[in-house]
Amino acid sequence: MKIKVFLPILFVGLMMSSLLNAQDVSKYGEDPETCAVKLSTYTEFFRQKNIKDAMDSWRWCFINCPEATKNIYIHGTTIVEYFIDNATEDSVREAYVDTLMMVYDNRIKYFDQEGVVLGRKGLAILKYRANDMQGAYETFERSFELLGNGTEYFALKYYMNTASVLFGSEALAKEKIVEIFSKVSSAINYQIENETNEKKKERYIATAEEIKQLFVNSGAADCTAIINVFEPQFEANPQDVELAKEIVALLESGKGDECKLSDLYMNAAVLVYSKEKTSSAAHSIAQGYFKRNDMQNAEKYYNEAIDLEQDNTKKADMYYELGLLYYNLGKNYPAARSAARSALNVDPNYAKAYMLIGKIYAATGGCGETAFEKKSINWLIVDQFIKAKNVTDDEEILKDANELIGRYSSRYPSLEEVFWLNLSEGQTVTIGCWINETTTIRCNK
Repeated sequence: MKIKVFLPILFVGLMMSSLLNAQDVSKYGEDPETCAVKLSTYTEFFRQKNIKDAMDSWRWCFINCPEATKNIYIHGTTIVEYFIDNATEDSVREAYVDTLMMVYDNRIKYFDQEGVVLGRKGLAILKYRANDMQGAYETFERSFELLGNGTEYFALKYYMNTASVLFGSEALAKEKIVEIFSKVSSAINYQIENETNEKKKERYIATAEEIKQLFVNSGAADCTAIINVFEPQFEANPQDVELAKEIVALLESGKGDECKLSDLYMNAAVLVYSKEKTSSAAHSIAQGYFKRNDMQNAEKYYNEAIDLEQDNTKKADMYYELGLLYYNLGKNYPAARSAARSALNVDPNYAKAYMLIGKIYAATGGCGETAFEKKSINWLIVDQFIKAKNVTDDEEILKDANELIGRYSSRYPSLEEVFWLNLSEGQTVTIGCWINETTTIRCNK
């Protein structure tokens, strides 16, 4: 151990010689020889993880030769934090926290890198002075102003976090939170797109999701605020695809359907899709038009989304939604059934498609002219709900199917009605009109 403690002395002469022969010795302070000794001493203790004994020599360097090496500040944060964490009195702890802030400030003063250092200082403020949310926010804000897309990922997240907290205490307006989210999201997405290291990229992707959740949960993800900020910009630049992408991302992060039903969202989404055709973009537009009761445009974009989609699960969902469009808006029951059957062609176990076909048959009001013929369609209706039950374990679908089976089976023709038409239970029959499908006779007993 003694060897380790006195080992730095062996190098003092060499270090002194190096310092004195340097062209610029001013950065080593008024006493470069002592600076060399103190640097070597604290550094050796630091390497041994003997933080307590490193303090005295480090403090001397911090005060007397602050320009000697950046390591004074890189190591300094670890050294000072050790004493903060081990302080037993509040006054002592606060004094060390003040020193830690000075470490960051002096690093900027003597070695620049203001943007990077401020990002780390902001984190230290949150850690040791959590009640100074305004100070942390302003520190992260300045870091972002200096670095933009180069801001470290954790600083981006905490910039959004501190802004959200201040919004919650009514210190920032909704529009400001929207603006910050927009800028921070753009920066983290830039980093994701340009990162080649997969582990780092995964970290950035996770951070992007955290940032999004901070915004959504802040209460500022308000359509009115987003639209107030971005609608004038989009009207002034209606062909700006990057701006349109930003608007789409913002409005998709909002709660409820209001955001995605706005004219701003639809216009921005259509512009993005016109330049970069993807199934997901077409699908989102189709859903928007569906909810706006725009049958023609919804049908157009559903078909485009289906044509572009390669994933069968997603394709089945889109066919199902197209069927709902025809069923709810168009009252075009043959087209609705065709879309539902297309979903089943893609995924034979798509229970919701069977449920939809059953509801389509129920909505026709029966095929035929006589009371018996009108009742006969209930066999087909129940068939579809039974098929749905047979291919799913989804409790909600099962509950709905059982309820509907009970309702429509009670509407079967009676045994007497079947008998007088010279028919019998279990016999196969075809239901005509546009349905043209076979089923078996059952009676309401």
